[in-house]
Amino acid sequence: MKSKTLSVLAGVGAPLILTAHASAGFLGIKVVGKPNEFGLIVCNIYAMFDRPPTPDPDNPGEFIFHDLMQAVSGTVNAPLLIQVEGGGTFYNHFLGGDQAPLTTLVGAFPIAAFDTFATIGVKLRIAPGGPGPGQTEDLLTLTPGFAPIEGTQYSNTTGGWALIPDAGQADPFNPGFVGGDGRVLIGQFSTADGTAIRGTMLLRIQSNDIITFAVVSFYHVPGPGALWLLGAAGLLGSRRRRCKPLRTGATGSPIAHTRSLPAAWHGRATRRSRDRASRGPSIA
Repeated sequence: MKSKTLSVLAGVGAPLILTAHASAGFLGIKVVGKPNEFGLIVCNIYAMFDRPPTPDPDNPGEFIFHDLMQAVSGTVNAPLLIQVEGGGTFYNHFLGGDQAPLTTLVGAFPIAAFDTFATIGVKLRIAPGGPGPGQTEDLLTLTPGFAPIEGTQYSNTTGGWALIPDAGQADPFNPGFVGGDGRVLIGQFSTADGTAIRGTMLLRIQSNDIITFAVVSFYHVPGPGALWLLGAAGLLGSRRRRCKPLRTGATGSPIAHTRSLPAAWHGRATRRSRDRASRGPSIA
């Protein structure tokens, strides 16, 4: 798999490329090719962070979040743009949807695991009472203006996908979600007849305790080789805000906010987490 770093917008000035760990927090994105027996070109896009939650000295058993993945979007000045090169189109399974597939669908149609979908932290969803592996919970919201990712090119300046601010899957170090090791899966894109996949995204993140935005780009061409870090991020302004605890249910799993969508999109940073011991098993 070959990955290429592209220029990345940094406000209205010159591109800013982050290639070193000068400060803790958001590092950029990583592109991971997914070999498969169906002849598809598939890439997973991960947002990368390096500051795990730390114990809250004022509240024993709770943790302070420093890094979170909150939303993928596009605006007029920074469009969400993903395209298939070589005249091909996105692969969309006929029973699939806009979000991660159900494990029951993948069990019946293994090719559905390589579908194109929007996500933050979830790769397989378990239907109520259904078999695993996967995540039993997905608090992802497809925002107003979102349209299915299909055809040759996906372009959006008014929508995207987002999490409520206290969703457990926003934590890059939560082993119950994907990847859980400092990575957060933010999209899977595939094609059966194209030659490459490229894209540009506007990310809303909490990086090193600060809520900020970053424009990131990727370019994926199939081929032999290992993974390559695409450490490209243009930080488009930031602000430090008071943080809010993750909400949890009786079993320790996060529960949804009752806020409206605008509150979810512009939610506050997260300060205290649930006890990390309550997190689910690691999902590959």
